[in-house]
Amino acid sequence: MKRQSSLLLCILICFYAAELHSQTGREEIAGILDRLVRVHGVSTHEEKILEEIIRMLPENVDFRVDDRNNLLVTIGDGETDLLFIAHTDEIGLEVTKINPDGTLSVRKRGGSYNSIWESRIVRIITEKGMVNGIIPPRRSYMESEPDRFSGEDIVISVGTGSMQETLDLGIRKGNSVVQDKGVTRLGGSKISTGAADDRAGCAAQILALKQLLGKRLNNRVTFAWCVEEEIGLNGARFISHTFQPDYVFAVDTYVSSDAPRDNRRYAYSPLGDGAVVRAFDSSNLAPREVYTKVLNIAKNRNIPAQIGITSGGNDGSTFLVKGSIDMPLSWPGIYSHSFISVLDLRDVASLTDLIVAIAQDF
Repeated sequence: MKRQSSLLLCILICFYAAELHSQTGREEIAGILDRLVRVHGVSTHEEKILEEIIRMLPENVDFRVDDRNNLLVTIGDGETDLLFIAHTDEIGLEVTKINPDGTLSVRKRGGSYNSIWESRIVRIITEKGMVNGIIPPRRSYMESEPDRFSGEDIVISVGTGSMQETLDLGIRKGNSVVQDKGVTRLGGSKISTGAADDRAGCAAQILALKQLLGKRLNNRVTFAWCVEEEIGLNGARFISHTFQPDYVFAVDTYVSSDAPRDNRRYAYSPLGDGAVVRAFDSSNLAPREVYTKVLNIAKNRNIPAQIGITSGGNDGSTFLVKGSIDMPLSWPGIYSHSFISVLDLRDVASLTDLIVAIAQDF
């Protein structure tokens, strides 16, 4: 009886120790994510988020920034080149005109539904600092059957009555516009945040790099944090002109149908079930032997992982024309390209572990 009690106690101690370690990892991820999403970086306006990621890199790591503002770090000296790439930009708006009445006309940067901007408080990023504004509801909002909120309805009011008053606030054509962001904790290990696409991928790469430094690697591993993915994969394409990795692992969102109102017959990868090995999307079909190898690496390391098929593209597809093999890695998320995207911290932890395992075992 004593022996059984001792065995049970050991099991419980091991269980709670593992759970504590896991929880600590999730809290670290949540902290990094909160720090990253609070820095604004709409496509073509990524300077501040680039600076923040550089500050978060391990001390004394060698990095380089290319002529397109892509950030790259290379470690290891093997014969096989592996590239992990995540994008720093996010969806947002950009001021196109200051109107005579002081309001702002804008254009969308990156794909988003018009409805996510209706009746929202926004921040205009100027050289003088942030200026608050609002996007009023649709013009027909008081009618019993209001019209659809259209792109023409996305007009920003900053509380002024003339063009000059708006100019006096420091607002200029070309300023970027975002909504406030930050990590909101939900039940269990789920969070909601804006710019999860692709700040979660950026966070996973930062954490993976920290774990790999000083370790022996059989491959030459490059981490890239690239720009302008949301408006055409421009940063990744720029890198592909001068660098041809053997394998490229685009680390980005997997838009899952694991939401209450979604049809689960397509793209169903449950939140909390681990990283997603993205076998197929609109821009790439990963070779079966490659995604099978990745899944086996995950299995051998006891890393939760699932295979996914979805639409959309990924940064790795820009390297296909040069002969690289594209094997995207993701975490499942819902409500993508909105400011309430939901993800599970356990999945980002699994993704980080999988990046480390591939870098070492591939």
